[in-house]
Amino acid sequence: MYVCNTNDSVFVIQIAGVKKFILFADDKDNSVSYISLDVNYFVPQTFKQVGKQRPIALDYDPVEDRVYWSDVYLGQILSAFFDSTSLKTLFYCNVKTPDGLAIDHVGRNIYWTDAGTKRIEVGRLDGTSRRVLIRDGLDQPRAIALYERNG
Repeated sequence: MYVCNTNDSVFVIQIAGVKKFILFADDKDNSVSYISLDVNYFVPQTFKQVGKQRPIALDYDPVEDRVYWSDVYLGQILSAFFDSTSLKTLFYCNVKTPDGLAIDHVGRNIYWTDAGTKRIEVGRLDGTSRRVLIRDGLDQPRAIALYERNG
């Protein structure tokens, strides 16, 4: 179950039918945080403090238990395990303002919008096979969502 509010980069995620949490980016605090929904009290926990970076868009891959986010300050797409280990920079070359991203956990792809380059791109979750999907006719592409049932 995904419930998302793209204005605030908030996602409600149900993992394996047991663990539930809300994952969100706080650009004022420069952090990626979550709130567990498995308890009766809701206290935000910092997943990743990112210093001078500016996380904007988020998604979660339940297959590898990784969180993916875009950083508009550095112009990067990054990921780490949910326990904050194994930080990886997936895409950074010619990425300017990655405002939106979406994970296809079945096809093992990541899609993102870039308002700076005015493109929508896709790559593999391992950081390979990057290609531009749409480069013409976009003013400032922002959020992106995938319809999982149709691929």
